[in-house]
Amino acid sequence: MDAVKENRKNDLVLRRKEQILAAAMPIFAKYGFARTKIDQIANDLNVGKGTIYRYFKDKKSLFIAVFEQGCMEMHQTFAKNVHPITDPPVKVAAAVKTYFQYFDNNRDFIEIMMQVRSEFKEEHRRIFMQSYSDYIVRIQDNLRNGVKSGVFRDMDVEKTADTISATLQGVLQSFYVRKIEDDSDQNEKTESLTDRTDAVTQLLLHGLTK
Repeated sequence: MDAVKENRKNDLVLRRKEQILAAAMPIFAKYGFARTKIDQIANDLNVGKGTIYRYFKDKKSLFIAVFEQGCMEMHQTFAKNVHPITDPPVKVAAAVKTYFQYFDNNRDFIEIMMQVRSEFKEEHRRIFMQSYSDYIVRIQDNLRNGVKSGVFRDMDVEKTADTISATLQGVLQSFYVRKIEDDSDQNEKTESLTDRTDAVTQLLLHGLTK
């Protein structure tokens, strides 16, 4: 009976944390870390701010937890949509599509990620590298499989994997900057990262030559 109660308590804590993180992300994304007040998040949840502090010791802890949650969800999305694929070129295409679709569906997370990288470099490096280490190894493994099976040419796998990663991050960074400019100009045209999927996939798989 005690074990059942403990499990219920743990489930309640987990659900409450998830609710707080879900409410906090759009608020942090809209107002930025410095301007966001814990009261805003508490009001959105119709709870007192003491409830927030029961689960997160301060605003920074909550902010970093929001970033960690986004990274974890992205990792889970890749695990579902990309990791089971065994065909190397198909896996590259799926990875590009999944990467862009994830950020298209989670625009607030782009803002959170850029803020953490700007304001909390040490935390960003620690959390990002945890995900990046697994991510880059999987790219390398896929490239090696492609070379071994003859569908990819011989290459420096480590440097090529780093280049693929940098390309995706560069497209995301460019999109973020353009989005800020479009928002400031009140541009009604809605751009999508997913619109770039085919161009980036073709570039990665076939290069520029005919």
